Amino acid sequence: MVMRTLKMTKATVGFLSICCLGGLIAISKTYLSNVFTDVRGLQEVSPRMIFPQPTLQERQLVDAQVQFGFKLFSTLTKSQKNENIFICPTSLALTLSMLYNGATGITQTEIARGLGFNDISANTLNRANQTLKQDLNSHDFYRYLTMTNSLWAREGFSFRYQFLKDSRSYYQAKITNLDFASSEARGIMNRWVTEETQGQIQEIMDHTQADDVLFLINTASFQGVWETGFDRNSMEDKPFHLIDQSVKTYPFISRYGTYNYLETSQIKGVEIPYENGRFSLYLFLSKPENNLTQIVQELTAKKLSKLLSKFQETNLLLELPRFTLNYEVDLTESLKKLGFSTMFDSGKAQFSELSSHPTYVNGIKHQTTLVINEQGVKQTPQKNLVVKATSVNNVTEQMSFTADRPFFSLIRDNETGNILFMGMIFEP
Repeated sequence: MVMRTLKMTKATVGFLSICCLGGLIAISKTYLSNVFTDVRGLQEVSPRMIFPQPTLQERQLVDAQVQFGFKLFSTLTKSQKNENIFICPTSLALTLSMLYNGATGITQTEIARGLGFNDISANTLNRANQTLKQDLNSHDFYRYLTMTNSLWAREGFSFRYQFLKDSRSYYQAKITNLDFASSEARGIMNRWVTEETQGQIQEIMDHTQADDVLFLINTASFQGVWETGFDRNSMEDKPFHLIDQSVKTYPFISRYGTYNYLETSQIKGVEIPYENGRFSLYLFLSKPENNLTQIVQELTAKKLSKLLSKFQETNLLLELPRFTLNYEVDLTESLKKLGFSTMFDSGKAQFSELSSHPTYVNGIKHQTTLVINEQGVKQTPQKNLVVKATSVNNVTEQMSFTADRPFFSLIRDNETGNILFMGMIFEP
């Protein structure tokens, strides 16, 4: 979010959410300590080391975030027809929740309604988000997933102390004072993003202006390692069938093994677990006579839960394209369609708990990177590459899941049910 002074009466908030999903990449938690200068008066808040069991309201928050993700994703599929989409709804929901603390009146109501937590108080929301973020960033999983928040404030601009305190206390936001008129400001923020995403995203800011007053930047980095990897020697070029009936060739990785699998009259789905089993990649293909986009647009949290309950262990041949995808989108118009309207309106936005200066949100930018490769923690035995078959009604048929056409993907936390990433891949 960018806040920008406008004719000395208004300021704008800049909002950026950056996520990357990678393969086997080393994680560095080194911060540019000489860059981060805390806003005066704030004290460091130590994260809790013991995570309580989620309360009913915290579980409701996860359900709300999942539903928000599906609504946003459905909106994007309508505005970006037949285009790659890959978003991190958890990251977006966390950052919008942080902004919620600075909103009042109709703007606060719209954010609460849009995120689906109308009946949750601000304090409960903040505590639930704190628990969620700390759980995901806990010691057991720090190798896989890291989420960070940051506020980049213009030197000398007046912010509400409570907003800054809540951002630090509940969201562990790093708060930095910068001179946005300086040519160095953009580079400082970009270097922070590069470090937090382990080099996957090099630049998110193309410029800053002297009248910018605040940037909210969130990063989420998931370094998933397959529970059982693919044999690199099995990689071979295969056709991928695009939506326009044309064909492109990509390197495919393959493995025969036991996976949770689903097949209905409309779709096929497979769960590919990451190391430790807490997180999984779910892939869905539509049957040739069905429209995958339409099926996904109708998905809800309840429908997904029902689908996942029908997955069964199945021996099958799994074939995936090996690729890297970079995605960037301005979410301003999509969020307006979901009811987040006054926050973008300079004449109607209400953020009096953020600053005494009238402010509004200038725009929301979201950037992600997806990497699919063969890396795993268990070496795939050569014998597992032998193709087996099952017999049904005396007809021998090889069970397989081959992602050789557009597919829908989810990265899911199997413990909480939260969806970290979701995407539609039309062209790897």
